[in-house]
Order: sequence, then C-alpha cells, then structure tokens
Amino acid sequence: MRVRARVTILLALLLAVLIAAQWTIQQRLMLPRFVDLERASAQTDMQRVELAVDRELESLDAMTSDWGNWAEVWVYMRDHNRAFAQANLTDAAVHSLKVDYLAVLTQDGRYDWSRAFDPASGKQIAIRLNRTGQLEPLWVEARARGTQISGLIDTDSGVMLAAGAPILDGFNKGPSRGMVIIGRMLDNAELQRIGRQAQVALDMRLWDKDGDASAVSAVSAAAGATPQVGRAHLIETETTTRMELGFANLSGRPLLVLGISVPRTISSHGNVAVRYSTLMLSLAGGVVLLVLLVLLGRIVLNPLASVTDHAQQIAAADDLSSRLNYNRSDELGQLAHAFDDMVGRLADSRRELVDRSFESGAAENASGVLHNLGNAMTPLSVNVAALRQHLDAMPVDELQRTLEEFLRGTADPERQRDLRQFLELLVKELGVARERAGESLAQVVGHTGVIHSVLAGQHAQPRAGPVLQPITPAELVARSLARLIPAQRERLALDVAPGVASLGTLSLPSTTLALVLQELAQYAATCAEQAGQARTRFGIAAKLLAANGRRVLQMSVSQDCGALSADQLRMLFQKEPATAPGAKVAPGATAVPSMGSAGRGLHWCANTLNALGGSIAAHSDGVGKGLRFEINLPL
Repeated sequence: MRVRARVTILLALLLAVLIAAQWTIQQRLMLPRFVDLERASAQTDMQRVELAVDRELESLDAMTSDWGNWAEVWVYMRDHNRAFAQANLTDAAVHSLKVDYLAVLTQDGRYDWSRAFDPASGKQIAIRLNRTGQLEPLWVEARARGTQISGLIDTDSGVMLAAGAPILDGFNKGPSRGMVIIGRMLDNAELQRIGRQAQVALDMRLWDKDGDASAVSAVSAAAGATPQVGRAHLIETETTTRMELGFANLSGRPLLVLGISVPRTISSHGNVAVRYSTLMLSLAGGVVLLVLLVLLGRIVLNPLASVTDHAQQIAAADDLSSRLNYNRSDELGQLAHAFDDMVGRLADSRRELVDRSFESGAAENASGVLHNLGNAMTPLSVNVAALRQHLDAMPVDELQRTLEEFLRGTADPERQRDLRQFLELLVKELGVARERAGESLAQVVGHTGVIHSVLAGQHAQPRAGPVLQPITPAELVARSLARLIPAQRERLALDVAPGVASLGTLSLPSTTLALVLQELAQYAATCAEQAGQARTRFGIAAKLLAANGRRVLQMSVSQDCGALSADQLRMLFQKEPATAPGAKVAPGATAVPSMGSAGRGLHWCANTLNALGGSIAAHSDGVGKGLRFEINLPL
C-alpha cells in the first residue's frame, strides 16, 4: 500500500474517531445537561404553581381576616341584628368578593349564615364541606382557639380553596364569637388564573373518596406514574416533560393533583444543536482532511512519490543519467539532492568500473592468449634449435671439397677409390641428417598449427555485446579529453559545436567510444607536435540521423593540421601501411609515417567501430588543409 493511501486512511480514521468522540461526549455530557435544565425548568414551574396556590390562600386569608375583625360582625354575632344581616350578608356581598363561598359560623360550630354559588353559572347552590357538612379537626381546633387557618377543603361540588378567621371586635381582640370562612372553587377558570400567575399550562385531576385518582392523564398513564402529595413527581416522554404535585386537605387526605406538561423544546434544541454540531464537525473535518491531503500531497506525498517513481524508473531502465533536480530547502529537497548525488556517484563508479573492466578484460584476454602461445612456443623453440643443430651437423663443406677433388681426378687409383667411398659415406650421412631435419621440421609445423589454433579459437570465441551506458555526447567528449596527458591537452584548442549539448542523454558504448575519441585527440596532438604547431584547432560536432529505420549518431572530429593526400587517406586505417623500402612500422601505428598516435592506433579505432556496427572515415581537402574524421554509430 502506498504512503498516500496509508496517510489518507489514517487521517480518515482519526477524523472518524474525533467525530465519534465528539458525538459520545455530546450524548453523554451535553444532552444530559439539556435534560437537567429541562427538568429544573419544570421543577421551577411547579414551584411557581405552589407559590400561586399559596398566594391565593393568602388572598383568602386577607379577606377572612377583614371580615372576622369587623366590629359590626362581632356585634352581630352577639345580638344577631337582622338589619346588619340584611344589609351585609347578601348574595351581592359574596359576588363583590369574587368568591364562591361565604359562611359565618358560631363559636359552637353552627352555621349562622352561608352562601355558595356555581362558578360557571353564578347560581346559588348548596354544598357540603368535606361532603358531610362538618369541618375537619384542625379547622375545629382553629375555631375554638380563635386563630386563622387556610387550606384545601373537599366538597360535594369539588375542591375549594378556603380560609377561616376568628370573629373579633375590630381590634384583633376577643373573645372570638365564631369563624368566617371564605372559599373559591378550584374549577377550570381558577385553574387558568393560577396557571397565568405561574406562567404555565396547568391541568388538574381529582382523587375519589377512597383516595384513588379519579382521572389519570395520558402521560401519567403511559408512564405508570403514581401521584404523590407534597412531592413533585417527574414524568418524561420523548416529546413532553411532565411534573405533577399532589395536594391534600389539612387532615392529609389527598384531594387533587396539579400537573404541568412542558414540551421538551430544550432537549429538542439540544439534539438539533448536537446534530448540527456533529454535522458541522464532519463537514469541517472533511474540508480539513481534504485541505490537509492536498497540502500533504504538494509538500510531502507528491515529492515522495516522485522520488519513489524516479528510483523505480532508474531501477527499471538502468538509466543513471536522469536527475530529480528539486529546488527545495526542506528535508525532501535535501533527500532529493542526496539521491541525485548518490546516483551521480553510482554512475561515475559504474563508468569507472566498466572502463576498468574493459581494460582488465583486455589484459586478461591478452594474458590468456600469451600464456597459451608461450606454452606452444616452448617446444617450438626446442624443435627449431634441434633443427638448427641437425642442419649445422650436415657435412656439406666436406662433401663439397671431396666432390671437387674427385671431379679434378687423380693419378692414384687408390685415392680415387677412397674418395668414392668417402662420397658414398657422406651421401649416407646427409640422408640421415635430412631425415632427422625432416622430423624436427614436422614437429615445428605441428607446434605452429597449435599456435594457429589458439589464435583461431580466440577469434572464434563468442563475445558479449557492448556495454551501453546513458551519457550525453558532451560528457563523453569531456571524459575522452580528460584521459589525455597534460602535454597533449595543451596542444588542442577545443571547439565543441552547440548541437552537441542539445542532443541530451543517449545510450552509448561509452567506454569504447571514449577510447576512440581519445585516440583521435592523441592523433591530432601528435600531428601538431610533428608539424611544429603550439596549438591546433580540435573541433567536435554531433547530430542524430535516421537510416534504415534506426537512429544513427554522427560525430565529426576535425583538426587543422595533418592533412593527407588521397593515397595516404586510403592507407590511414591499414594495419601495416606502405612505407619506404626497408622501413619498419609497428603494427597498429598510423598509415602516415611519423604522424601516428601513441595509443592503440587508428586501425584499432576502425576495427572497434566496425565491431559496434558503425564506421569511421577520413576526409581531407589536400595537404595543409586539415583533416576530418566522420564517425557513424547506430543507436
């Protein structure tokens, strides 16, 4: 897997983990805070309902206190003045107080006067407190002690908010002569009024006489809620937060449940906020991821991929001439520069290794050939020496003198007979010597065949193709001239045509071609030296041609000195040129006397280029007009 894919996956996973962590934190920490806020708001609303009920009872306390501390009422309870009753204890008095119930009780608990009205119709109705007409014990105790009291009272027409006050003399002094009770029925209108005070939507349900809830709201029923007295009870659904509070009379008997239902807008808004926050984080994370990938791609990944692709291309094409050439000052730029330097040093090492391998191979090959020739030459020299001994041992001189004497004739017949016998012996000895010399000569011929077979086997040995290396012609020229000795370089005024640098990198047999150019440079320097010139122009031009569907590198190497005639040009690349009679020319030297190079020779250049599939030709306009070599090498 590439680095870009790994980085992308890693950043995507990091973003996913970040979003999941943010979602978890919001679900477990933030949303519960919204829910707690919602619950606290519902609790506060219920507290306001309790305060509103308490304010209603306080308002009734104030009314009953005014009526109970009214001197005329205190006098009325003493003498029962009917005129007072007719003037003040009327239905209009009850309506003016905006209450639904008004009663005056004697000290012993009898109803002296009472009125009750239906809140909805306004008609007078008959009600019974506590559904029996009797006061609760606490109310009875407050009447007996002459103290104020207030609370909820159950009636046969519903629950009533009521307050009671003792009847005093107008100066809050007694003794108390009874109790005034003022009440307001807790109907829908009263419920709405309390709700408006508490700023909530208030609802109510009643308990029956057995203490069970007579009506259960849908929310409470769905939640399986049990109403409680004096303690707010929380009921939550997906859409509603409901708070219920049970109310009882002063005796502790539950009478009703007041409830408020609050839409869960806070938690809903919290959920929306969490979703939007997660969505925005996802979008922002996606944008950041995209921007980060783009920046990483431009700053790190793309350069790293370029370095990787460059290294793979070098490994696949074996081209050590290409370079990254990154103009950056960061670590990747330093890495690219170091990589280019390493590839350059590797290319130099390879070229040096190829050059040394070429020279070492040539030396090893020559050593092997010389060893084999030496093995064949040892017995050959022995046989030649033996042959010389046999030839030297032949009695040619004795035979010649004897034959001359015999042919002159002599008078002594005995002498003639001795000469004839001696000649016969010499002829026999010559025959033996010839036979021995023939044997030695046959051995010489055999050993000469061995030498010939060694040379033929070396020539017929399969040879590997040339080692090709990526190099520019300009660099090839520079390498060739760098091999010259300083004295030779100083005699050359180098003139490289602009087209050489524009050719770019080519796959060339750099080692052998560099040796050819080196040989031509040495030849030019030698010509200048022998012509007495301090410096000679050494021009090099190159271009690419197309021949038979192949590209051909054509190089032109020219020099000002050493111009030759047509006959000399034809002999320039011969191994043993024609020279003056009796002159000796070393093999491989130039065809022109006293103008050859000190290296391998032009003959070697021609053979080398022919072995590479190329050619070399020499051109001259005549003596004194310079010389130009044209090299053609198929790529």
